[in-house]
Amino acid sequence: MQLPSFNCVCCNLNQEESLIHMFLQCNFAQNCWTTIGLQTDSQNPFVAFGQFKLQLHVTFYLEIIILMCWCIWMQRNDFIFRGIQPSSANCHQHFKKEFDLVILRAKNRHKESVSMARQLCVILLIFS
Repeated sequence: MQLPSFNCVCCNLNQEESLIHMFLQCNFAQNCWTTIGLQTDSQNPFVAFGQFKLQLHVTFYLEIIILMCWCIWMQRNDFIFRGIQPSSANCHQHFKKEFDLVILRAKNRHKESVSMARQLCVILLIFS
């Protein structure tokens, strides 16, 4: 497959797509993180994910970070391979659907706290 450009397809910044750009610097990615109440101003992924950890206040923060990265990645791929325009609203919907599957896979002793965290996240986003 020949790509006409190596620039990010999710934003208009004319930036070469890199992992750091795709998941942290891209305006689209920043909007996606905002849909779950997370923000960072760091270009360093270790610092940014550390900030996300502090903002989340849950033991399963890494699952949330990985899941949102997956949803951003899927939005990008849907645009490249299926022509579906990326949107933070679609990314958020995909995140919620995937997070529900995480709840189903959670061990019984963790299900209640994971479910409560999802409900809290939804409540905070609805009323903010």
